[in-house]
Amino acid sequence: MKTFGWLGGVALLLFLAGCRYTFLPLDPGKPLPPERPFVVARLEKGAEEAILVLRVERLPSPGYLHLKWFREEALLQEKTLFLEEVGSYRVSFPLSQGYHRLVGLWVEGVLFQLDLGMPRLPDPDEEEKKGNGQEG
Repeated sequence: MKTFGWLGGVALLLFLAGCRYTFLPLDPGKPLPPERPFVVARLEKGAEEAILVLRVERLPSPGYLHLKWFREEALLQEKTLFLEEVGSYRVSFPLSQGYHRLVGLWVEGVLFQLDLGMPRLPDPDEEEKKGNGQEG
């Protein structure tokens, strides 16, 4: 009789393992919304300035968006934009020759990065002639 009960328990476990929903509770509920905003950002190039066009689609709570404007590796300008609600925002930055990069930070995490121009990359032939610090 004990073996019949034991075999019945094993059969029940195998049956439950074959079921599609084997977790409890069967309805895990709605997931929590993300804690960071969802934005659509683009840079428009003007004659003497670059304009950030920012559209905020989702904003869990009001807060500051820190904007850092770089030319090559040098930080040119920092701006802070207070986002209160869903909507559109425009911010301008000075533009000159060369490669520019805009980084948007939300609670010290990078939210987006936009580039204008082409970065200066080292010439691979020059690096090969220098030896790149390796001994052969």
